[in-house]
Amino acid sequence: MNTIFSENPENDLWRELLQFTYEANIKRYLLKKGHEADDNTINCIAGSFLQANEYYRAAKDANLQISPLLLYYGSTNLLYGMANLLSGSINKISNHGMKIFVPEQMDFIANTEIRFLSPVDGGIHVVARALGFTPDLTGFGDWSLGEFLDSIAEINDDFAQCYDVKTGCIAMLDIFNTPDGKTEKIYYLKENKDNLMDLLKKVEGFEKSYLKVTAAKEFLTGKEYFVLRHKLTGKDISEQSYSGQPYLRAGHIKNSQLITIPAILNMYISLFALASLCRYYPERWSPFVLKDTTGEKLLIEKFMYYARRLIPNYALNNLLERPVQYSSNRYTVTDTTKLVGEHQVQEMVERKVKSELDRQHITIRDKR
Repeated sequence: MNTIFSENPENDLWRELLQFTYEANIKRYLLKKGHEADDNTINCIAGSFLQANEYYRAAKDANLQISPLLLYYGSTNLLYGMANLLSGSINKISNHGMKIFVPEQMDFIANTEIRFLSPVDGGIHVVARALGFTPDLTGFGDWSLGEFLDSIAEINDDFAQCYDVKTGCIAMLDIFNTPDGKTEKIYYLKENKDNLMDLLKKVEGFEKSYLKVTAAKEFLTGKEYFVLRHKLTGKDISEQSYSGQPYLRAGHIKNSQLITIPAILNMYISLFALASLCRYYPERWSPFVLKDTTGEKLLIEKFMYYARRLIPNYALNNLLERPVQYSSNRYTVTDTTKLVGEHQVQEMVERKVKSELDRQHITIRDKR
């Protein structure tokens, strides 16, 4: 992870992206990738990034009545410019590659249904291929907006609370460095233990990456958790949330197939559904914005914030071919004097207390 200091991460992120509105920078990037740089392609790329920036700026100041529409069009321009930069040519797009269906009886906005279209030149498929994601989404049937929102780690807790689900698609990991090596833990409550095991079974590559999952309990606090230990040849299949915490993401079973859609596409598809609602179904959207009684509006607003912040970052990561993070934390000297972490102290205390109790039990039994 390349961390860049910034007192205004969002502005500096866009300043980096807007480098691709200058002819010299576009030519340099394309030539480095082995592509010829013609005027039409250069103008298309520059125009896409410029328009994306204007849409994003407008979305930041707009309220929820129209902000999804502005942010979707901004993301469309941004990802189109990204796709053309990566391919070195103008990708032909005939439509969005998606359409929505609004059920007559809809308890939540998340009940909105999404169907994928045009696998060759639909916008979502063009962007997906540019990101290296090649499945034909039209072969997986219809989806609900909720399925995509469920796959976004940054709103995981809010999603579970809003829709009253025990376990969704996200399992946040707590990482501990112990004398025996790195240990990953997933804390759980008794009522969602089985749901969590089912979630892990739908994480692509889980069995190849991890040894058999074991359950454990903290001696002092009583908290229960799963212990995840990597196989010697197991790959790190975790992803990282905006906060920096790693997580595992389960896929969805659609038409008897397991599919895991990349995080950036989950956000982009969700934006399309929300944008379509506010553009073509104002009779549904406006009452939701003005007088929502479910709390779902708070979830959507939080999603909008993270989409505005993260989609440009994902796009930049793909263009630079490395993860970049803008942070307001200043440089500090690496401290190696604290050799034992708090979690290690806790584990040492737990082992010591347990050992002492066992010793006392044995002593009492021997005296008898």
